[in-house]
Amino acid sequence: MPIWKRAYLYVRRKAGKSVLLLLVMLLLFSFVIVGMLLHHAAGLAMEQVRQNLGGGFRIAPDMQNRENVMITEVGGQTRAAYIGAPIDETLIQAVWAKDGINAYNAVLRGEVYLQEDLTLIDYNGIYRDDPVAAHLVSVEADTDPLLSAAFQKERVKLTCGELSGGNGAIISEALAKENGLRIGDEVQLSPREGHEGTATTVKIKGLFTVEAVQQNTGAAAPVHLLENKIFIDMTSGRALMGAVGADYVDFFISDPAQVHQIIEELKTIDGIDWNCFALTASVDEYEKAAGPLLSMRELTGTLLTIMAAVSIAVLSLIQTLFNKSRQHEMGIMLSAGISKTDILVQRFIEIAMIAVAALVLSACVIPLSWPLVSKGVYGNTSGIMGAMDGISAVSVLAVTAGCGILVLLLSIILSSLGAIRSNPKEILSKLS
Repeated sequence: MPIWKRAYLYVRRKAGKSVLLLLVMLLLFSFVIVGMLLHHAAGLAMEQVRQNLGGGFRIAPDMQNRENVMITEVGGQTRAAYIGAPIDETLIQAVWAKDGINAYNAVLRGEVYLQEDLTLIDYNGIYRDDPVAAHLVSVEADTDPLLSAAFQKERVKLTCGELSGGNGAIISEALAKENGLRIGDEVQLSPREGHEGTATTVKIKGLFTVEAVQQNTGAAAPVHLLENKIFIDMTSGRALMGAVGADYVDFFISDPAQVHQIIEELKTIDGIDWNCFALTASVDEYEKAAGPLLSMRELTGTLLTIMAAVSIAVLSLIQTLFNKSRQHEMGIMLSAGISKTDILVQRFIEIAMIAVAALVLSACVIPLSWPLVSKGVYGNTSGIMGAMDGISAVSVLAVTAGCGILVLLLSIILSSLGAIRSNPKEILSKLS
């Protein structure tokens, strides 16, 4: 009689034991599939977080290095001035040439005078008669203003126009309305007395609204209000403030997981004195969002390993108990000339038949229970269910089936070691 037929007849004849084994394997398969789904879903969710959040790093003067700082006494006040290498175009372009960086924004900040015939936004009127405060504005020169922290963190929002090409500026709608200014008009900016730089005329190319809630507006000077902040191009900013470089540069990377690696690689670039600069990674949002997902992925990986070991132990124990009632049958089969290999193959086929049924039932049950499981683990199912769209059910079942075959083989071998070492006479004599 063929091996597969003997296996089928045994499974049908021992229906009670077969059903018990089916239920045990159904439970084990279900746990394994859920674990794999959670493991894969956490990985896909991390990929989505990496793509959506991105990351970057900032290059700024290293003021912690005493060699880069000169301490001076001015008017009884101690001031620290940076004397290290400037953040100029040579440095910026050397870093920009690095693979993996997709954008950058050099920033130069200062306080300058707005032309005298224009009126600043003033919520309190305290500084109206102050000749300095009444015309002093905060200026930020950017390579790309829309990449500045103010726009990125939505403290201000561009409503019309843009800043590109030539000398230009973006001012607030409130400041424009107060002075009857429109896109295309020109305004003059001048450096403060005693500061380097030359007066510069810039054309208004965009308007923004203030979205952030500002504190202490009842006592704040006009220069500290976002309504009086002006964004200008870098060429105008350097001329206005007499600077050759930038205060700092923000570089943006699409994959935040590579930020630290890129920073380390940048430090090997020749011709740049990296002792003058501090490189700071900007991956806080990514690490905050990806941290729980990474922990979940590591946890599910550990649980899957434990489940594999538990499955081998449980199946080996069950089959060992079943083998005690089959010793007489095994002795007869060995006496009839059936090899031990054939007996092991038959037992594998028996349990494989039950395993296939258990796997099919698990595949039917999991889609119904998965939303409840993911909601219990992740709380909100929207993001994780979106990640599940990228998981192939066939691949999960294939991996589960492959691991299942290995587990079955190991459990059969472990449960049959004692019987395989015996010979027919020993088995039959013990039962007589």
